[in-house]
Amino acid sequence: MKNLWAIALALLIAISLSAAPVLIESYQEGTITIPGDKMDTVTVVELAFSVDTACYVQFTAGGLAQFLTMMLLEFDANYLLPVAIVQGNRSLSALIVYTYLITPGEHTIRFRGARIGGDAATFRKAYLQALIFLPDAPGAVAEQPTSDAEPLPNTPSVISKGPFVHAPGATELVDATGRVIENVIENDKVYLSNLPTGTYFARNGKRTVVKIVKVE
Repeated sequence: MKNLWAIALALLIAISLSAAPVLIESYQEGTITIPGDKMDTVTVVELAFSVDTACYVQFTAGGLAQFLTMMLLEFDANYLLPVAIVQGNRSLSALIVYTYLITPGEHTIRFRGARIGGDAATFRKAYLQALIFLPDAPGAVAEQPTSDAEPLPNTPSVISKGPFVHAPGATELVDATGRVIENVIENDKVYLSNLPTGTYFARNGKRTVVKIVKVE
């Protein structure tokens, strides 16, 4: 009976995750150091996004830390346990993977680092990913582009209300070929519903603020 329950739970999760995924990703800039005389917790990498329906998100975070440090995820001001502990005089890698059912609205996920003893703690080359499983038929209202011309097969609709990713400071969005995508960044937000499938980079000059991968 226990195995049957396990199979049923696996099927339920598979059905729940049967949706159009969107991957958003951000990277640490530079090196963060907590002095040896401070017991402090810092934000190493942060992602903010919005969804218009309840859905599953898989968070993945990793990076290099040195000395006695702790790395953990903070979602909407709540810590997701367990944590990753790193101890050593050289940089060691840490990895955290967490799947979470989230509610509609704006959310923030942070990859946090803390010094918990020993010498000064350092964090570098960290990354944070959120794989969002958006339902295939979201409840957003779609409006066809207001043009007399016949729309192309891959012309996306304009979504009045829909999921977006915060890209603070980003001035342009480019696709994998380097082509600039117009009219998709507004008030530091990249609206996902406006994007065709593909890989995109929200940039500020040469620096990538957020990477976005939208899958069919």
